[in-house]
Amino acid sequence: MKRKLCHNSTPASGKRHQLLTMDTTISHPLIDVFAPLEDYRIAHPKAIGNVLQQLMRRKEFLTVTCSHRPHRIVTRILDVDQEAGFFIYDGSSEPIYNRSLLESNANYFSATQGGVRIQFVGGQPTQHLFEGSFAFRSPLPESLYRMQRRDFFRVETPLKDPYRYIATLPDRRQITLEIFDLSLGGVGLRSRDAALEVLPIGTLLTQAVLDCRKIGMMQIDLKITYLKNIRNPGSPLYHLGCRFENFPKSRATELQRMITSLELASRARN
Repeated sequence: MKRKLCHNSTPASGKRHQLLTMDTTISHPLIDVFAPLEDYRIAHPKAIGNVLQQLMRRKEFLTVTCSHRPHRIVTRILDVDQEAGFFIYDGSSEPIYNRSLLESNANYFSATQGGVRIQFVGGQPTQHLFEGSFAFRSPLPESLYRMQRRDFFRVETPLKDPYRYIATLPDRRQITLEIFDLSLGGVGLRSRDAALEVLPIGTLLTQAVLDCRKIGMMQIDLKITYLKNIRNPGSPLYHLGCRFENFPKSRATELQRMITSLELASRARN
């Protein structure tokens, strides 16, 4: 069967390259990102396998993000074996991205199926020979999160030249954070600024400006609902889950336009 390989921007055709597998029993801080989403967790192996099979049958794209480097690939699931407890998926046409994922002890998977966001974390992958070519083979994840509420549909933003969120900390210092994803209810942000580590949950970030450059700019204050270092202490990367605060409903249409533009741009990149 002839397959196309995908990488961090545009799916590539032709020659296939090496791919991945993951041990989901490995504990990693990245898994903690899903702590606020417990109500949306699927843990039954058959149910998890069914979701992955649906993604495979519909040829949906998934993004796989490396936990220790800013590398992301776009892939598709090639096979799901519920009885044996694994699934197989394509890798990047860029060897550097494949190596990064193979060396990463946890990787973040994300897909959208009919407007429903699907996310899970897998452990360190291994490469596998599939139909005569290298492919990634991973155990079925122990948990999978399927967000069905509209507010939880989040569109991911580009890692290269990322969009920014400029906000003011309680001590009046201004900080610039990178936008990881965006929804009608809130935003995921990332920063290496060590000052964030001491901020308590519930902290209000004021005079906050969402800057997506040509797509649009908007002032929306934020409240921190989640904050975690998703890397090691020696090289921290803080992930902040934030809810929009005092956001007027009259501007929801404007925000939806921005989200739609980001989604279209994301599809064009993939």
